[in-house]
Amino acid sequence: MPMCNRLALGALAGLMMFGPVAVGADDAPPFASATEAYRQGASALKSGMPATAIPALEYAATRGVLGAQVKLARAYASGRDVPKDDAKAFSYFQQIADQQADISPSSPIAKYAAEAFVALGQYYVDGVPAMSLAPNPSYAAHLFRHAASYFGSGEAQYRLARLYMNGDGVEKNVGLAVNWLATAAKKQHAASQATLGEILWRGQDVRQRRARGLALIMLAHENAVASGKEPQWIGELYQEAFGKSDKPTRQDAKALLPELGGVKAAAAAPAAKAKPAEMIVMPASGGAQEPVAPTASAASDAAPLSQKGAPPPASIGLSVGFGAASTEPGLKP
Repeated sequence: MPMCNRLALGALAGLMMFGPVAVGADDAPPFASATEAYRQGASALKSGMPATAIPALEYAATRGVLGAQVKLARAYASGRDVPKDDAKAFSYFQQIADQQADISPSSPIAKYAAEAFVALGQYYVDGVPAMSLAPNPSYAAHLFRHAASYFGSGEAQYRLARLYMNGDGVEKNVGLAVNWLATAAKKQHAASQATLGEILWRGQDVRQRRARGLALIMLAHENAVASGKEPQWIGELYQEAFGKSDKPTRQDAKALLPELGGVKAAAAAPAAKAKPAEMIVMPASGGAQEPVAPTASAASDAAPLSQKGAPPPASIGLSVGFGAASTEPGLKP
């Protein structure tokens, strides 16, 4: 079944999951508008009142308010504000992907579309037992590839690289994995820096370059610490690599840090104060830009010995015009 149909059917099934939302002809609507429902729901969720927040956010989400869809998807995926429910999270991420798949990559809300594709991709990697969704890493690769190529998502590039490294759902191709990792590493994506650094430091399927590998691992550690949420595996990798490297290698690695971009500015700088939710007018469908895939030069320092000249990842190969765009203005989460 074509991807567009599967996404649309998934969104429809997700909407059916929550039951009818229509009110009787003689009943007053529960909210003045979907926008007002979103604002009330977001405020209630922030105040720790999920019982009040969820109905309001659901009302807004079923009427196409992006902010409500994002908040509900994140809430059900994390289980932080409501009981964890992967089936519901999947349904809301599906709605976002359907409606925003062809949004301009330069749009301020493109990151939410990319987030939805990444989340859906991971659900297809793992499967969702609650909704009898079997793992399908091959389809996950298509979702990751769209977010990686069209939206330029560093997280999608990293997850797609992992599939290529392991041959999970795609033919194993270390060359493409390295290309995607190098592309994400330039965005100061800590997990990509650490993974690419380990490949170089250990010489896994590539020419060993211990100083450059150590530099990437050091940078990954600094970026992860600056973000305030360093994964344990990055910390352990940093301790191992730094501890087992001699003094000249450490010095060479430190000298390479400026060339590799230094610590991500956004992570090192104090977080900007969040602005109140603001209206964002959704652009019309069409005019999608051609997806951009990393070139071989992006990873010239880490080209696998057995796969020199590996071609760049192919674009997703699908029309990015699937899913009906909502007429209700989106709200920034």
